[in-house]
Amino acid sequence: MNIRQPLLSFLFWGIAAFFAVAFNPPEDTDRPLRIRIEGPTKITVVDTPVPFKVVVENMTEDPFMEGSLYLAVTDGWRVEPSSKVPFKPGPHGLVSLDGTVTAGPDTYNAIYPLHAYAEAGCGRNGYERKAHAILLIETQLPNPPRPNAETVPWHPVAIGPDSACLLLRLPCFRTLIQVNGEAVETRAVGWHGADGRTRASVEPFVSAARPDNREAIGIHPPWHRGLVGTALVEYPLQLPEGQPIRLLFANAIRDTAPPEPSSDGVTFRVRVAMFDAPDAALGEIVFERHSDAKTWQEAEVNLSAFAGKTVRLQFESHPGPRNDTTCDQSYWAMPTVVAGTPKPDSEATLGEPVLLGKIVFEDINAEVEWRPGVRGMLDGELAFTMENGKRIAFRGFRVRVAGSEIGDYVVVAGDVSRTFGGGLLRVVHRLRKGDQTFDLVGEMQVAAGAGLAVCFRLENVPAPKPWNVVYIEDVSAGPWSEALNRVYAGVGNVLEEPQAFSLHFDGHQLASSAVGFDFANGLSLVQSVDVPPARLEVSPAERRFTLHAPLNQTMRFSPAHDVWQGARACRALDTRPAAGGVHVLAGRFVFDLWGGRYAESANALRRAFRYGLTDSVVVWHNWQRWGYDYRLPDICPPNPDFGTVEDFQALAKTCKDAGVFFAPHDNYIDLYPDADGFSYRNVAFTRDGEPIRAWLNEGRGAQSYRWRTDAYWPFMEKNVQWLKENAAPTGYFIDVFSSIGPYESWTFDGQFQDRLFTRDTWGRTFAWIREQLGDNAPQISESGHDQLAGFLDGAQCNHLRVDPNPPKGAPWTVWPIACKDTERVPWLDMLLHDRFILHGAGYESRFAGGLSTIMHGIYSDDYMSVEILDGHPAMVPEPFGRDVVRKYWLLHDAGRALALKSMRGVRFDGGNMHRLCVEWQSGVEVWANRGETPWNVKGRELPQYGFYAALDTVEAAIERRDGVVVEWSRSPDSLYVNARSSLDNRFPISETDARVEVIEARKVRVTLRWHAQQPTNEALMLFGHFVDESGKIIFQADMQPPKPTNEWLGDIETISVGEWPPDVKPGDAFELRVGMYRPDIGRLPLRGPNDDQQRVRAGTLRIECQGATWTPLPPQPDPLAERGNPDGKLVRFDGLATNGGCRMIRDGDALVVTPLPGHPPFRMEFDVGKMPFGAPIPMRVIAHSEEGAIQGGIALQTNGRMLVLNLPKDVFTCRLEP
Repeated sequence: MNIRQPLLSFLFWGIAAFFAVAFNPPEDTDRPLRIRIEGPTKITVVDTPVPFKVVVENMTEDPFMEGSLYLAVTDGWRVEPSSKVPFKPGPHGLVSLDGTVTAGPDTYNAIYPLHAYAEAGCGRNGYERKAHAILLIETQLPNPPRPNAETVPWHPVAIGPDSACLLLRLPCFRTLIQVNGEAVETRAVGWHGADGRTRASVEPFVSAARPDNREAIGIHPPWHRGLVGTALVEYPLQLPEGQPIRLLFANAIRDTAPPEPSSDGVTFRVRVAMFDAPDAALGEIVFERHSDAKTWQEAEVNLSAFAGKTVRLQFESHPGPRNDTTCDQSYWAMPTVVAGTPKPDSEATLGEPVLLGKIVFEDINAEVEWRPGVRGMLDGELAFTMENGKRIAFRGFRVRVAGSEIGDYVVVAGDVSRTFGGGLLRVVHRLRKGDQTFDLVGEMQVAAGAGLAVCFRLENVPAPKPWNVVYIEDVSAGPWSEALNRVYAGVGNVLEEPQAFSLHFDGHQLASSAVGFDFANGLSLVQSVDVPPARLEVSPAERRFTLHAPLNQTMRFSPAHDVWQGARACRALDTRPAAGGVHVLAGRFVFDLWGGRYAESANALRRAFRYGLTDSVVVWHNWQRWGYDYRLPDICPPNPDFGTVEDFQALAKTCKDAGVFFAPHDNYIDLYPDADGFSYRNVAFTRDGEPIRAWLNEGRGAQSYRWRTDAYWPFMEKNVQWLKENAAPTGYFIDVFSSIGPYESWTFDGQFQDRLFTRDTWGRTFAWIREQLGDNAPQISESGHDQLAGFLDGAQCNHLRVDPNPPKGAPWTVWPIACKDTERVPWLDMLLHDRFILHGAGYESRFAGGLSTIMHGIYSDDYMSVEILDGHPAMVPEPFGRDVVRKYWLLHDAGRALALKSMRGVRFDGGNMHRLCVEWQSGVEVWANRGETPWNVKGRELPQYGFYAALDTVEAAIERRDGVVVEWSRSPDSLYVNARSSLDNRFPISETDARVEVIEARKVRVTLRWHAQQPTNEALMLFGHFVDESGKIIFQADMQPPKPTNEWLGDIETISVGEWPPDVKPGDAFELRVGMYRPDIGRLPLRGPNDDQQRVRAGTLRIECQGATWTPLPPQPDPLAERGNPDGKLVRFDGLATNGGCRMIRDGDALVVTPLPGHPPFRMEFDVGKMPFGAPIPMRVIAHSEEGAIQGGIALQTNGRMLVLNLPKDVFTCRLEP
């Protein structure tokens, strides 16, 4: 990354600390010209000039430097001077220009740029120099502009006698926000979301599992930049007279996961204000409770004193007596006003059944029946009855429009009509909200014999107005008749008997727009939707298992005898074609490269290509002009920190010459305020009129904003054209588009852009780039949700695991769901494998999800078994290496054999979801053992994470042979065998004993004993980190070795001293983690219990009132050694035995043996009666180095029926000729 250290010591006027390290500093140099801006980084008023200074410097003795300076701002801001100003600084001179900048009246609470451009002629010949400095100014305004988008009049809702009113259903509510010491701010009726200034957030209708799933009000009090306060939601109510009145609800706060600090709790208050009280009035407190409980705490409040009155019922979430807002997301579950004695709910009467048709698919013959309710489809029943009499049904649909769920207070105006003919049932629901009336139209029809299609759309809606559009905000299916056994979703996880959860739609979580359910009565069903869904809800207690999706849409329901059959039916209903580049991308191995210099990486790739790794695509991520994902969209030319433009061009050409696709990384989600042409006209907004913040580049503290969906196009065209002309990429990668779910947003002037518009705009982007680059250049993105299938060719998959206890520091890398059992399965590939290419199984840290990357990283058996289970092309994160080559040789032929094929289904052996057999349409199969105990398949013993792929003429396996876990693959053209004697790439140095003793107050002496089987290649430094439970360094005890590590051999002892900080308390515990490093190459991976940051865990120091106690880490098993062959045992592979790893191909009568790169000496024994590929018995050996030099001294030896070949290290190929 091009991270420039901030040089802001000259700033003044109370500059905020945040911006002292944010963005690039406001200076630029084009020697000998230097320019910098000295000015404010925060403005709190509009229409008021604020002073700044620009300093121009001549860095040399050049007496001829002379030029001009001009200033620029954006979006109605004003700057003086407004015209060009000449300068002539003289030799080593400085010129200062005083100016003022003024925020315009329509300024948002956001970040604005002040640009200073300097152009100068230098030297006697007047050669030109240009510099461009940018000062970023944050505005913190008390009253930024907000739209008036009220759609519901502010009037009280009458609560009837003997009734219960769930307040979440009311369309009429207001949000109140108060910062301590400031007046209460009352937002427009119906406002909800996050406040841009204080970051207070209010959502009047959320689903929260604490632990059971309940509908709730979600509130987080103000917190941003010290603007601490309280937030409330209020409902206007007319309470009935003469009856007792109660308010029922429950409270809880959200979970936290380390390293997040814990909340100290939220003070929950219920207030009652009279309806005619001033708008900002806070009512009388009738309930107060401070709680940090993360499970529902029930409550009841007596409101009888307010019977017959018109009131505003207020729900307040306050940070508590300490005003600590840390992790204070709070919930008010199911707030219900109960007047008198409501009549018990009785199930509404259902009308006469209507047979909609039959689903006839494979051996399915299911009747689909609908029975209307009082409110048509909203409370009717849909039932699926199989030919064996088994039945599943769900009750109605829940629909939210204009901020409220359709219910008693979005009135069905007594007008539900239906027509039925030609197999199509059409139901029109006449709705009224306030003074507005419109129609919700539902249609149901059996689709292609494979499922029931249910369409919803709005008709006769009011014309769109700025900031005010009536649309379907959510549709979901009602409760089911049967309990849930298993659910299938996302890239692929099956969850058995899950607890309540909600999984939002994106490429990491709910990546699939289809979900599968296994019901307790033995039937299954797949539900899908044609628009980007919002989330999957699973609420076992309510039997609610459903997708949620907005907009006019079609939901499909495919009942089946098993979920994989339902997936085949769902697939038959999905008519989207493959995108244009799918057929050229499918099956290609992926180099997913995030770092390195262009020239050195090209050399490394050439080495990989010499090993045959050419059926591939290179995705090159970090090359952008200003550093990775910074100052976007200004990405061209390539970052000079990694080499020249010519080096970048040569990198692309290296790939192209080898027949390898080259796809550079781009991004059109994140728009930075220091980019050329930045304007909030190009930014997406919330419905409250606030610009949406996108990624925070934490490495440099730079905040981006989300692109307005239709605004990035000219910038994208410019970048693609530059790349086409200067690098000729043969593919393209656009970040985030298939990772984030398509979303709704608003333009600066209040025009609504829904998620379908967003999705289709992104899709057109991929199609345009593919056409511009030509030859169906494949388009690739991140993670790979399915909504861009048909537009996008492929994505770098993130197949996350499930864990109810998320990892510290990265809780988003797992699905945090509690369930009886779970396993990764190929769900998304079951639906789209032949039309959408997913690569790998995830970026390494995301796949591991907090587990050790040694055992669960990208080269691990765990990872590779998921790649083959999914049928994905394999992926690696580096251009060359032993593991890069071995992964290609092991998995590529299988990935190529499965390219563009469809899955038929997945079998769980004996019902055990950890023993999977994937059956493909062509009849080939892949077995994968994800369970802890061995599994015997086809005469092969599969250990945990072992697999066997039998794909016609291609086979591959990780299995146990001769008591050793090995790997191999074969195809008609090649045979790869690896006895795994060199599986462990850790350096053979280990820490064998550690002692820590207190030598004086707060000081400890650390004595370590090391054992080195060989010296390091260069002298390294040693470190000792005492860390807290999150792995953060609290203090260090780095050491000087008694002799350089490149002279180590045998046992070595080191001694160092460390001192713990004065704020450490008795009871605190710190783990000692040790290792070796060099600043320019990083840490050396050593043997021993690793913490996944190349640090070896040595033991724990616990602080006591007097001193400390040291507990060394008990001896730990080495699971990596258990998956390899550290003793170098010869392993038999059907006609040959070896203790090494190599690939063999037939070349005429010769057999060409290519060892894995960097191999140690190893032995091969060939059975002369079973030579690979039926090759003739060889008589001589011709060996070459990688540079092409012939290596002598290698000969074949005879041992009975066996031919013995002993290969020394550094051999590139051996040609065995008859």
